[in-house]
Amino acid sequence: MNTLRKWVLIVAMSFCGSAFANTVTSDLSDTWWNESEPGWGVNVNHQREVVFLTFFVYGADGRVSWYTGQTTNVGQNSQGALIFTGGMYEFSGPWYGAAFNPANVSGRNAGTVTFTAFLDSAILSYTIDGVVVYKVVTRQTFRQNDLSGAYMGGIKQIQSGCKSASANGESNNSVELNVSNTATTFSMTARKADGSVCSYVGNYTQTGRLGRSQGTYTCPGGVSGKYDAFELEASIQSFSGRYISSDNVCDTITGRFAGMRK
Repeated sequence: MNTLRKWVLIVAMSFCGSAFANTVTSDLSDTWWNESEPGWGVNVNHQREVVFLTFFVYGADGRVSWYTGQTTNVGQNSQGALIFTGGMYEFSGPWYGAAFNPANVSGRNAGTVTFTAFLDSAILSYTIDGVVVYKVVTRQTFRQNDLSGAYMGGIKQIQSGCKSASANGESNNSVELNVSNTATTFSMTARKADGSVCSYVGNYTQTGRLGRSQGTYTCPGGVSGKYDAFELEASIQSFSGRYISSDNVCDTITGRFAGMRK
């Protein structure tokens, strides 16, 4: 397959729905924008070390322009943001109202693009024909996802700074999760196989496809603390997320959880 046909295939695939196939870092797949500049943005497809960008921007004549970028992870900056960089491409082709002829599709390398991303915010910098653009973007939220449901799964966490040295280290537990959330609230119970239940209550916010909750929790034996749960996401099949917490037993607890919907 020649380079041009390969790029056209990738462009077509990017509009068939985000491919959440990333297994090495937080998934950046989403629509990203600058809230103070509505009307333009970039669709991001993240697959392992590759981030593919589809821009909806405008040319000097005010008409929509077609640009894409395929970037590869080159590391992270001193603040921990992932850095993806690669080429910026411009395409043209046959009119959509006529029979499609692949022979009439053409593309060129128009510049470079770098996407430097945290979980919910990023710096987008690119050049097109010598014009330099620098933007701060965030995930765009269209509708709130409903996480509510009952799930069977597991929790894996690492504890440190515990009052009892034997409590430090990694633990894995099968759990039954019961979740309820609104646009502003979140609650969850986690029942372990031994019947013990921890309860979490806090706020809820959503940025793009990912949710976040910060609040307090209680567990048997008088354990209580604060949590920050992020990358919260649910589908018709499952629910997952990550968290950082601290309580009156351990200074720092980091972990992740996932469950299949009952």
